[in-house]
Amino acid sequence: MAAVNRNMFDASVRADQIGNGSMVVVALPLNLVAHIVSYVEEPGDLARMCRTCRLFNYMALPHLYRKISLTSYGRIRYRNEQPEGWGSASPFLMGLDVLVTKPQAALVRSMTLRGEWKEHDLEEYSRVGRVPDSSMVLNISVRAALDRTVNIRSFNWDLNTKLLETVYLGLSQLSKLTSLSIRFPTSRHPRPIYVIPAMPHLRALRVTDIDPLCYPDDISILLAKSRRIRELTMHWSPRMREFQEPSVLVHDYFRQCTAEHLPMKLRKVAFYNFYARRTFDMNSAFEEDLIEDMTFISNCGAPAGTEESPYYLSFVDRTWQVAPQPNTKCSWKSIRHDTLTKEFCEFLSAVKGLQRLYFVNPPRTPSETMQSPRQTGGQLTSGQMFNGAMGTSAMASVSGLSRGESASSSPRSPSTNLSPHLQLRDSFFIPIITSNGATLRHLVLPSRWPLSTSLIARLVRACPNLEQLAMAPEVSAMESFQLLIPFLRKLTAMRILIAPGERSSGIQPMSLRANSPAPFISFSDLADLDDRLHLEKISALLADRDIHSTLRIAGLGHRGFELGEFYQIPVSDASPANGVDMEDHSRDTTDVASGHPGPVIASPLPNTISTLPNRQPFRSPNTSAPGRGSNAPKSALGKRSWEEASSPKSAAADSPYDFTMVMDSDNIYETLPSGERVVWRRRVRTASPEVLKKWEIFALDSQDMEPSFD
Repeated sequence: MAAVNRNMFDASVRADQIGNGSMVVVALPLNLVAHIVSYVEEPGDLARMCRTCRLFNYMALPHLYRKISLTSYGRIRYRNEQPEGWGSASPFLMGLDVLVTKPQAALVRSMTLRGEWKEHDLEEYSRVGRVPDSSMVLNISVRAALDRTVNIRSFNWDLNTKLLETVYLGLSQLSKLTSLSIRFPTSRHPRPIYVIPAMPHLRALRVTDIDPLCYPDDISILLAKSRRIRELTMHWSPRMREFQEPSVLVHDYFRQCTAEHLPMKLRKVAFYNFYARRTFDMNSAFEEDLIEDMTFISNCGAPAGTEESPYYLSFVDRTWQVAPQPNTKCSWKSIRHDTLTKEFCEFLSAVKGLQRLYFVNPPRTPSETMQSPRQTGGQLTSGQMFNGAMGTSAMASVSGLSRGESASSSPRSPSTNLSPHLQLRDSFFIPIITSNGATLRHLVLPSRWPLSTSLIARLVRACPNLEQLAMAPEVSAMESFQLLIPFLRKLTAMRILIAPGERSSGIQPMSLRANSPAPFISFSDLADLDDRLHLEKISALLADRDIHSTLRIAGLGHRGFELGEFYQIPVSDASPANGVDMEDHSRDTTDVASGHPGPVIASPLPNTISTLPNRQPFRSPNTSAPGRGSNAPKSALGKRSWEEASSPKSAAADSPYDFTMVMDSDNIYETLPSGERVVWRRRVRTASPEVLKKWEIFALDSQDMEPSFD
């Protein structure tokens, strides 16, 4: 046994007797092989590893079947002019067949079924009151697969057809099932309505596309009897709010909890598109003092392009104005919402110890959200910002469904909208600065509020522990970075927001002009610049190792840039154009001010966008930085290395004009012991959507469903 253990943890390396005498790895410890395999995520890579050898099959097979995701398509798909599943059935059904007939089903920990399931003769079956045979066969197959996956922890039903009772009974018998996600049907064809049974070990429940007119199943028993549920997400169809249809009855979902006096002990609650009358037994459904994470996305902005018919005038929302006082024991740690009211600002003053606050901003373009088919966007009008006395519960305060004023008879105009915006901005900032500043870690502010330098300084002084921050400043993006980062030592992600109604000024971007840079009128102009210009500027501006070492992501609007390691280049490669004195414009690396920042900054910040037209940019150097030459080694996996991803030289080669936004004042100089002067730079590359989804200030600033963060 001792020999086995020694072989497990000792690498076996010897000289190659056949080749040129170089050292090669003959065998690795099995625990090291298993650790390497655990980082492989792509199913295709795992499947190829399973076919490599017996050892890799043994190591990779559990990872290949750990998370199963099967997608059904409403039509036959072709790949290389050959139909998928040629000679057998569709990949969706063949995947279910493996789970039913093969022993690998015991390895499954998570199962997701999604896509479109085609139901033939649906109208005829609906007329005679029968379930289509294809849907019944599907549910029987899924039940058989669930009976075999005895170790499953998570099940996600995202098909466009309805779950039947046979699957619900199978789910209730899984002793290790802790997470369940159900998508209700969106068609109005008659279907049986089932009472979903209790699942004693369930801890997270998500129900989407709830529509009372589409025959959803009854979840009241599931909510009342599953006493271990700690996370609840309920997503209603936006149709009810769209047409102001009062068909949602909250009592139907929580009636068992209130009747049996079994309030849910939830830690995390999320409501999307909630539109219902308040009932007096609503407060008895939850224990509000146990809730730590609250999400309320009402998606109640006016339809895109219009400012008519604000939904808060509905009598349904007015029923929440008689809600009782909020619970003084409220200990919420995270709030995510998209409707700002005076009641919510007052509620924030009563919350202590808030760590994450996300104000979901409306999309700048209709294509930026998929939450609602009507694709709402644009700024909220002044009529959607309610005023009233503090007389709402915690749930009503966050939802914004509270007492509101009558509509003003005067027409809306930009001048009349300005005052409510500023008043609510001040009311919103006061609780952040006074009550929760010391504990805040993540903060996403409304993009419709341009912040002045003094407000930014107050925010930085009050929130020294911020790790992720998104805001819309009045000053330039570069000036905001320089103002904030030296004092936010824990900051890892920073994002400059663009107002939802802001559009490009139409001035030609700098990279397309032949002689001089164009002035920037808006942040949209800055965001429209070429990626090369952003990469060069960020690489120079965030190269201070003492200040920017913790920063990993920098963003402008919906674009993000991933920051890597620091490196040095010779001064000759970073020299400005002729006529610019390098010594006079060198960037001062000393602290801006001692202690906390204030409205008055000790040293001026030179890199404002407004001064760019008065500064002559220098051309990119003709010599490449160390590690950026054509002889730089390629990655073994065939992917771009950091040198290739952030090299301004390689990007500039394809640009018709070789301009740059980097000023000599951006550079940080250092003299090496050998006497050579060098300039510090940082590896920068454009962040992919997959990378941005891992950062909350990007992923949670959306009206879509909240993703999971591992």
